[in-house]
Amino acid sequence: MERKRKADVLASRDRVKGSPTTCRASAVRIISERRFHEDHHPSPPGLDSNVINANQSSKPDSNPSIEGSARRPIKGSTSRLTEGDTDRPVECQVRQDSKAVQHLSAFIPSRHIMTSLREDAVAIRLDDGMLTLIGQYEIWVRKGAVSLLGAVLHPSSAVFRVFAPSTHSLPVIRPIRNPFGPAEQPVEITITSFRSGIRLLKHVSPRFDGIWNNAIEISEDVTHRQNGTEPLPSYVKRTYSILKSSDDDGCVPEHSPNTLELPKGWQPLLTSLTPRNHRGKPTVAFVCGPKGSGKSTFARMLINGINDAKGSRCIALLDIDPGQPEFSPPGEVSLVQISSYHFGPPFCHPSASAQGLTLIRSHHIGATSPREDPQHYLQCVLELFKHYKQLLAQHPPCPLIVNTAGWIQGKGLELLVDLIHQMDLTDVIYTSTTGPSEVVDAITRATAARSTRLHLLASQPVEALPRDAADLRMMQTLSYFHLDEPEMGRLRWDATPIEDMVTERIHYAGPEQSIYAVQVLGPELDPEFLIQVLEGCIVGLVVVENDAALPSGLFPSLPRTPEQIPYIPSTAQITPPLSPFVSHSLGQGLIRSIDITSHTFHLITPIPHSTFASFCTQQRKLVFVRGTLDTPAWAYKEDLYKQMYQRKQVVKEGLADKGMKGWTKEDTKRWVEGRDWMNADGRRKGERVKRVRRDLK
Repeated sequence: MERKRKADVLASRDRVKGSPTTCRASAVRIISERRFHEDHHPSPPGLDSNVINANQSSKPDSNPSIEGSARRPIKGSTSRLTEGDTDRPVECQVRQDSKAVQHLSAFIPSRHIMTSLREDAVAIRLDDGMLTLIGQYEIWVRKGAVSLLGAVLHPSSAVFRVFAPSTHSLPVIRPIRNPFGPAEQPVEITITSFRSGIRLLKHVSPRFDGIWNNAIEISEDVTHRQNGTEPLPSYVKRTYSILKSSDDDGCVPEHSPNTLELPKGWQPLLTSLTPRNHRGKPTVAFVCGPKGSGKSTFARMLINGINDAKGSRCIALLDIDPGQPEFSPPGEVSLVQISSYHFGPPFCHPSASAQGLTLIRSHHIGATSPREDPQHYLQCVLELFKHYKQLLAQHPPCPLIVNTAGWIQGKGLELLVDLIHQMDLTDVIYTSTTGPSEVVDAITRATAARSTRLHLLASQPVEALPRDAADLRMMQTLSYFHLDEPEMGRLRWDATPIEDMVTERIHYAGPEQSIYAVQVLGPELDPEFLIQVLEGCIVGLVVVENDAALPSGLFPSLPRTPEQIPYIPSTAQITPPLSPFVSHSLGQGLIRSIDITSHTFHLITPIPHSTFASFCTQQRKLVFVRGTLDTPAWAYKEDLYKQMYQRKQVVKEGLADKGMKGWTKEDTKRWVEGRDWMNADGRRKGERVKRVRRDLK
């Protein structure tokens, strides 16, 4: 039985460099759905098992189109393609970019090699060339094999999720020789949309806007409407788009995306490190180098290259970069066991609660750099390495990848050398061939003394990206606090503003007290100001396993502030951190407000409620640690951004980066100061306003 379907409209343009041009839009209407032969491979949920009986050698259309990839009219166009238009001319403004256009896909899409399975999925035959997509999608390999971010995907029932925003270089899908099947078997893959809620974070933060493809807003917004009264549209727009070049501004409105290009020497080294054993020992690779040199990218690709897609083996990541960690919010160092591939930047998996991840242990540094307390940082890393040794004894062989921070000079170099001497490493990878010479010399001497192999690699090419390091830290922190309960091991996000979220009520005094104490790291603080320092800030949730973790000399009864908040006092005019050998981190929380009448903290955190209940029933000791992490100014303005986004949607004009048009800095301050989301019972409003004004300067 044939069914009629509506087709998405694609405008394909002939680009003339440096000047506007008239473009001819070609629209394809699919009248009937093609029948497919039964495939022997199992199908992913919701999809029929189909094979494509088309050959890429067929001559493509003279004006190829990507079926199902809906595009918004380009800024400056004089007309808009509507449903039913078949050949209407559109005046479009060609992007004036200083850099040359980068070809992102050698794959030429046409109806002969790419077929719509349903509204949100396509089946593709990929015989040669590369395929680049932007957005979020699930990939299922039906035949042959492909490489993706260091992983080799071959035919199986496994479906892998990929997050590909323009904030990072886009991963490339390349057909390769199948190591697990016939060498000459053609490559057939299925690309499917999925929804996790992360795209809706643009409602509460402009940093999340303009980084995905533009073809999802209607269906995703309607799907997540709170009232649920509006019906879904008759078609579902896809959460991904195929990019032919970096000039495809119909997909990314504010930035020309680029693909992940490996520097010379990376692939041979990745291949040589893939075996799990080196001279009878598991691979323990220590990745270090300057900031922005590609350390995290190399570590991510190496993990995917070593990992077994079926999850039958173990690989560990010792993530000791507190500024840009892989599976935790900034300010943490952690040891994570990995048993599955992971494709996406850190803000797309800010917690190790996803499927295929197991958090072995973590420590709260309270800062985004080791320079705040190098000695405490070194103790935390070595304690995590001790736990890796225990994991290795339980799951031999278990390779370890160590991803380090970018602090490599001065005291940072001393830390690197100390770690090389005290950790049993097989390989040290330094991601720079241009020095600094004193750094290379010191690392060379340290590796030679330990008989450790040293590899000097060229740095990853630095491309102009729309978000800098500070933006990415903020996005990762925001993403962490907006995590929802996982669904079948898959991370989900809740775009509800912080102001409207349900909080955990943590008692700090009385018979239901669940917290042992609070601690403010750094110079001594007058206890009278403790409530101002804590409210509206991010704290680490640290479990004390033994009283030995506490600073020596503490008396049994901790002192309390006038509001009855227990705190760990300073010693020698400074508050030292808790010992990492008898304490560990649960994660982080945002203290939205403090109710001094009921003696409770109102905490925002993705940690389950049952975890906090155990601290009251089992007499476990939980400490809130306030370090030097960035003040979450983004949390104060989420409801403002949501209102502005909704107004923009109603007005239907301007892009997301113009959402603040008409608003001044003073307007924003007055709006924030007028909110009462931080005004718990018993708080003095004047104190709240004063603190918010300071943070917004």
